Amino acid sequence: MFKWIAGGLAAFFSIRYLSRLQRASSNITSRIRVRIHKINLTGIELKAEVQVQNPNPVSLQLQHPFVKVLFKDKLLGSSTIENTTIEISENSQKNFEIHIQSAGWLTLIQLLGTKVVSDIRSGAPIQLKIQTQMITRVNGLPYEQLDNIILQL
Repeated sequence: MFKWIAGGLAAFFSIRYLSRLQRASSNITSRIRVRIHKINLTGIELKAEVQVQNPNPVSLQLQHPFVKVLFKDKLLGSSTIENTTIEISENSQKNFEIHIQSAGWLTLIQLLGTKVVSDIRSGAPIQLKIQTQMITRVNGLPYEQLDNIILQL
């Protein structure tokens, strides 16, 4: 009889803990800022600043974020994939600085147009409406956020 009670309590607390982790992973928020880091002969190097906030009373296991930069649903550049897991303690945040290598100049001309690319190369001020997509796993559950931002030079 005691084994049944202990087994029932263990199952109850395990399910409660797992449901708290699932709820906590759906409550996280993230912000992405992208800026032009370097313009060189191979293309544009962007830098993404990702801030992940954990407003939960439970610490979370987060896979290193993967960031894609899109223009009109076409890929401009992406970060490298890192298979590392980071712990974010309760009621805290974690900041990541991620380098994004864009496609070459020829691909950029095809995606953005010749005027925008020549403005970028000459350093003229531009505003480019892009989408950023951050993909990660939180406590083993997939998490994805898509933001529309304006990239300024």
